[in-house]
Amino acid sequence: MGFLKRLFGRGSQTDRVFVLGLDGVGLEFAHNLAAQGVMPNLGGMMAGSAVSPMLTTLPAVSTVAWATYATGQNPGRHGVYGFVDREPNPFRVHIPDARDLKVPTLWDIVGRAGRRVGVINLPLTYPPKEVEGFMISCFLSPELGKATYPVELAPRLMELDYRIDVDTSLAREDTAAFLADLDETLSRRFVTAFKLMQSEPWDYFHLHVMATDRINHFLWADREEGGEGLSGEFLDFYRRLDSYLGELANLLPEGCQLMVVSDHGFARTRANLYLNQWLEKNGYLLFGRGKKELLNLHQESRAYSLIPGRIYLNLKGREERGSVERGKPYEELREELVHRLSGLTHPDTGEQMVRKVHRREELYSGGQLKRAADLIVEPMPGFDLKANLDGPGLLGPPELPGMHTTEGAFVLVKDVKALDAQGPVSLMDIAPTVLRLLDLAPPASLEGRSLL
Repeated sequence: MGFLKRLFGRGSQTDRVFVLGLDGVGLEFAHNLAAQGVMPNLGGMMAGSAVSPMLTTLPAVSTVAWATYATGQNPGRHGVYGFVDREPNPFRVHIPDARDLKVPTLWDIVGRAGRRVGVINLPLTYPPKEVEGFMISCFLSPELGKATYPVELAPRLMELDYRIDVDTSLAREDTAAFLADLDETLSRRFVTAFKLMQSEPWDYFHLHVMATDRINHFLWADREEGGEGLSGEFLDFYRRLDSYLGELANLLPEGCQLMVVSDHGFARTRANLYLNQWLEKNGYLLFGRGKKELLNLHQESRAYSLIPGRIYLNLKGREERGSVERGKPYEELREELVHRLSGLTHPDTGEQMVRKVHRREELYSGGQLKRAADLIVEPMPGFDLKANLDGPGLLGPPELPGMHTTEGAFVLVKDVKALDAQGPVSLMDIAPTVLRLLDLAPPASLEGRSLL
């Protein structure tokens, strides 16, 4: 029988979990939309459920955060640290994808237990892997024909006019076209999910909404300014999203548990903060003759940065043109940079632009720690950390009106009165919680705890 014609293999309709990922929808923002009547369905879910803020990852990048959700382990174990990463010798920058994950995912664990999964649009799922069920991969997918497992699913998605992602270039050229594309992408995402929910066997289903992150990046300033025009369009988008949440709640099979998870919040971007410009101006970053690029790093350079806010020391024996000696020189340079970067203030207002500079071992642990940046800079909300080598100086105008914040991540478990209050809730706690809801024992390798 064809993939989309198989019947449910299990007779029971219990012990099933549906996770809805709302990328970049902060908890306070969600409460405000519910209170304003923009998202009454979400408000009803929140009123009758256990809702908890969560600790997200540093940096607060969607791929890093959702890799942590998917694996129940910190980046020091799963191995993904940013939207871009680097190989130190020979030096190479690349965009991590699913092949960079070093540990099993939630869908791997569920599948090995003989249970079926459905995953749609979750970041860091390209290229799609063989799963016990189906997978439609994320925005990294170059085309729909390469975005599905099994491959036979792709023609069906084409018939449904499924969209991998919104065309963000439209936001800079034609806002009306961007909003129309956003709505159509959202519509196709939910229509496809609803059809697969009803036609395919599944025990664990993750549906990911990336359009929330996209609209927040481009229209957050308009939302804050209020009034008519784009602020109204912004709220209309969230009204439409809420209507799909209502449909989703009605379509969930009896006995299925619903979770809503968000990975970070948003703030209005006030300025770009160019760390490589600061490193160069202060003598830490030097270039050889020719083009100014990290491939042309001078051997006497001592540090460089990758987005967002990750600083690598030019360590001898690790980096291609390493100059910093291990041991005391390395630690002294880290201490110097922590002190100096922590004191960065706005040249006009004098306000603090950096919340904290973290050493990598303060945030991460595990077999992949050696791949982490030596220092991770956490900005104050409003200052977006960039690594451009050709920036206008220390500060520049925002590239995007909205930026990610470490505050805002949350989890909602519908029809549950309370979650485990033994310490802060983390993204690493979601995988073991899902497994418990599926009546599966979380592997000992998972770092998080079940919240139930």
